[in-house]
Amino acid sequence: MKTTKFSALEEKKILSFIENLAQDAGNLLERYQDKISRLKINYKLAQGVASNADVHSEKLIIKAIKKKFPTHAILAEEAAYKKFKNIASAHKVFKAAEYSWIVDPLDGTTNYLNRFDYYSVCICLAHYGVPYIGVVYRPATGECFFSIKGRGAFVKNLKKKSKAVKIVQAKVSKDFKDTLLVTGFVSEKTYPHSWELRKFRQIMADCRGVRRMGSAALDLCYVASGLWDGYWEQDLAPWDMAAAGLICQEAKVSISDFKGRAFSPFEKSIVAAPFKIHQKLTKILRD
Repeated sequence: MKTTKFSALEEKKILSFIENLAQDAGNLLERYQDKISRLKINYKLAQGVASNADVHSEKLIIKAIKKKFPTHAILAEEAAYKKFKNIASAHKVFKAAEYSWIVDPLDGTTNYLNRFDYYSVCICLAHYGVPYIGVVYRPATGECFFSIKGRGAFVKNLKKKSKAVKIVQAKVSKDFKDTLLVTGFVSEKTYPHSWELRKFRQIMADCRGVRRMGSAALDLCYVASGLWDGYWEQDLAPWDMAAAGLICQEAKVSISDFKGRAFSPFEKSIVAAPFKIHQKLTKILRD
């Protein structure tokens, strides 16, 4: 197996390419949102809704990646439903590929279609299926979260052209009862609905509050930056988690699946929080 990595200079150039591409896709989404009544909406099996805004954003991203990196594999949300039967089959392909791209052209479609600005563009370059360089961009505010594996997590505002600020999750001393958490629910219930609600009630009873915001990627980035104290969700796809999961890792947030196994975008559940809160959440979700 080849283990060639890019040089530090090449990494910076790729990161700049991804940031510019995410902003281009975000600009496209904002233009489409201004004409939202004319958008065509489709319903994806077990994954909620999509619109032609999602599709055109994805086409823009894929075209740019193929032009610059013609030999790289691409796993993008809308195209993935046509190409792969399930996430397991996708994982086999992308684990074997030296370099691959994991793309969500619009994370938070339901929010987007209701003119709620909590949505994002997510682009991640992976190395043998492991997130390597990741960007999550929030078009409405210009916030851009980004990370290169082993080099830390950062945030800056692309619209305001602000300097990047490093994100390091401080040790949280607050008790679980004082935490504000965020979660999500799958669009089509592939798990027993009663289980999800039971766990939600358990966690909600023990903490200060729980929010359900509608973009897994932004939820994870805001855990990394300290806005939310913790996040959990199940039945996600790689494009929901790849870039944002790397950002959490690089911000020193504890991140795993419900069973406490190391983070992978190809697992189907995720818990992210400072260590003490992460322990409490995984204990509740495992029991």
